[in-house]
Amino acid sequence: MDLDAYFDTELDEHDTVVATTRALKADFIRLADICEAAVNAGNKLVFFGNGGSAGDAQHLANL
Repeated sequence: MDLDAYFDTELDEHDTVVATTRALKADFIRLADICEAAVNAGNKLVFFGNGGSAGDAQHLANL
């Protein structure tokens, strides 16, 4: 196994994930603002999932 190539490939993949995540920043901030406005207006947010996603939903609901 070429460890040097392996690490380069892994780090390139991480760079791609970071770049993709950065591209979503404005959309995420807009979503957070919409959720905040909804809760402040007396509405509620509903989180749901199945399996591991249900656990994620529980964590989000407890924030």
